[in-house]
Amino acid sequence: MNISKSCLFLFFFFSYTVVFSQNYRDTVINDLFNESFRFSRTDKEKYLETKAKVEKLEKDYGYEVDLKLQLLEYSYLHKDFIFFKDELEILVKNHGFTVAYMTGRESYSDAILKGELSAWFKTMYLKNHFVWLENNFDKQLDQQKLHDNQIKIQTIQSVVSKVNESETLSDADTHIIDSKSNEILFSTVSLLHDLCRKYDQYPTGKNFGIVQQGAPFSILYSNLKIKENMERTWLLFEPYIKKSYLKHETDYREYALYDAFSYIHFGYQRYGLLIKANLPLYLRGLAKIEHVEGDVPVQNAFFSDKTKREMGWK
Repeated sequence: MNISKSCLFLFFFFSYTVVFSQNYRDTVINDLFNESFRFSRTDKEKYLETKAKVEKLEKDYGYEVDLKLQLLEYSYLHKDFIFFKDELEILVKNHGFTVAYMTGRESYSDAILKGELSAWFKTMYLKNHFVWLENNFDKQLDQQKLHDNQIKIQTIQSVVSKVNESETLSDADTHIIDSKSNEILFSTVSLLHDLCRKYDQYPTGKNFGIVQQGAPFSILYSNLKIKENMERTWLLFEPYIKKSYLKHETDYREYALYDAFSYIHFGYQRYGLLIKANLPLYLRGLAKIEHVEGDVPVQNAFFSDKTKREMGWK
């Protein structure tokens, strides 16, 4: 699957795929990403409803780092500055929000670095960033490595995309290039696996610290989308993902992503999280089973049911 198809698939998948899940936290987060966040940018009433959903979720599951980071975007746009300042301070002090890893595309980027909030931010950041450093000094290098790894992935994908645009390449040349790039991309999992082993968990904003480029999930996505890399990647990370999931430190998106690419690569899903009738037409065509009737096939119904009960999906 090429990069443009993968990006389009990811958009459709997380926008429209319905999953079998009765886990309350998963259901709320799924709704937030599928609907609430999409409308919160321009609709203030929707933003306030979304903020209330996140705060309600936190009463049962603790501070939701990634959701609050997302809400910063909308709170600034809707001039909810008390909330914005309070949450950004928490994210800097307790969860490692770092200026150096900002993309510059954040809605509040100019405001806090050189605009109307810059004086407040500088004072707040210098004070609270040092608190984070003092309490999490050993994570600094790991955060940097994850950030650099993400840049490496983006560079590899960009270069391969440009090379494959050449009209002089033969099919054999393209196959060789893709094979080599797949191996290079698989090499990016070693860092993440080392961190999983070091901390005995899959790193997320709740248990590790904010990785503002989304590196852990991006590393998974980049390798699960490659058929040759999929199973060996999942074998390395699933035990750690499961451990973090059961402690409510991640949601089911990693499992749903695995099922989606399993569906694409092999024609069946493993965990039973996808309902074929609600998959987008693009995904059905990509998987080439648009004429197959019935539900998305499950590789092993006994395993799927057992896992759903264990994970609270049924």
